[in-house]
Amino acid sequence: MTWVSFFSKALSLVVVLPLLLTRLSTEEIALWYLFMTIISFQMLIDVGFSPTFSRVIAYAMGGASINDLKNPKHNNDGQTNWKTLELICSEMRLIYFRLGLLWTMLLFIFGTLALLKPISLVQNTFSAWIAWSIILVVSTISLRGNIYSSYLQGINQIALFRRWEAISSLGAIVTSFLVLIWGGGLLGLVISHQSWQVFSIFRNRWLSGVVEKGRLKNFVKESNNNKIWDAVWPSAWRSGLGVFMGYGLIQASGIMYAQIGTASDIASYLLALRLIQTVSQFSQAPFYSKLPVFARLFAENKKKQLVSLAKKGMRLSFWCYTAGFIGLGIAGEPLLKVIGSNVSFPDSLLWSLLGFGFFIQRYGAMHIQLYSVTNKIIWHISNGISGILYVLVSFMCIKYVGIYAFPIGLIIGYLCFHSWFPSVHSYKVFDLKFISFEKNVLLGPVVVMLFFCIVWSIQKS
Repeated sequence: MTWVSFFSKALSLVVVLPLLLTRLSTEEIALWYLFMTIISFQMLIDVGFSPTFSRVIAYAMGGASINDLKNPKHNNDGQTNWKTLELICSEMRLIYFRLGLLWTMLLFIFGTLALLKPISLVQNTFSAWIAWSIILVVSTISLRGNIYSSYLQGINQIALFRRWEAISSLGAIVTSFLVLIWGGGLLGLVISHQSWQVFSIFRNRWLSGVVEKGRLKNFVKESNNNKIWDAVWPSAWRSGLGVFMGYGLIQASGIMYAQIGTASDIASYLLALRLIQTVSQFSQAPFYSKLPVFARLFAENKKKQLVSLAKKGMRLSFWCYTAGFIGLGIAGEPLLKVIGSNVSFPDSLLWSLLGFGFFIQRYGAMHIQLYSVTNKIIWHISNGISGILYVLVSFMCIKYVGIYAFPIGLIIGYLCFHSWFPSVHSYKVFDLKFISFEKNVLLGPVVVMLFFCIVWSIQKS
């Protein structure tokens, strides 16, 4: 179901993207992708609580008591500890209420400032500001939806969650297609997109109230439980900082470039980021869908089974990313020419650099996730140091190589730290060796990736 969900999202590349690139002006395309970039910052305001809550919920499903959440024991009987789960969900409600207020305030102030120049470039500035107002309204409630997605994934109802997610994605694709066909423009596209965001929140709320005999609806709404807070906060802030210094800085590059670049260059770069991220997200399915299972197996001290499952998921994830990246690289430019796109496909060098940078990021990110099942979080260190290197290199190079400074900074930052630091930790905690583990996981995809990037860049130069 995770495959189906990610495939349905990727389907928008085939159904919606051609219309978006031909029915909207270059300035509107750049603004649309900038809207999506700003919306994606919601995961940064989450501060890492969503994956942390999913993990501790999985611990409770494996039998952990409230005292075991911070440092999971391995002597649980595998029977769900409902009292612990109730306390977790109560604290989760309070935390996300507060985060929702913070997100709305930050979005209103800093999001609006970031959009002043890009909106001034479009022909109909009034409808563009209306679109932004709609995004602001929906964002006031959207963060709270993480309560229900974290709950569903933590109790391992991933198949159900992803099935409905796929249905919603298909619905969003159909309505977006119709809006663009009927000339709804940028405003209509935003209304369609945000309507499905609202639907998804209420859908997950309903699903959470149905599964496990509707126990969530009967949970007592306690709050300010210090033991739950002490268990989740250390992991959450580290995860959140790690996400900001990794994913957040990459997204911020698009916002920063939007302040200095031309509309066509901005649109091309944001399109490249969106395409690469779609490939990256699609490739996560074989590994990330198993994270709650990993946490539960760790709580039950079944390390061999956990490692075997993780190895299989990583290998398939690498190959999916490699295939998607190469496929888009070969077919992207001819397809955009055929449809008469108002935005050009990124040149071969930019595409190759971005693709290889995100490949290294996938490697480090999966080892971070594998190590995180121990509830010991190193995201903030790995992504923090890599992020600092990324920013330094990008700003030093942008004067000389322009837009290429961002992927060059990405590669150097990830190679120098993110590529080895998390893997060393996961190897150690699970008693693994680099050669024996990676020869059938990483070697094949990385050779193919390097070969394609080098040949593709030389051939097109």
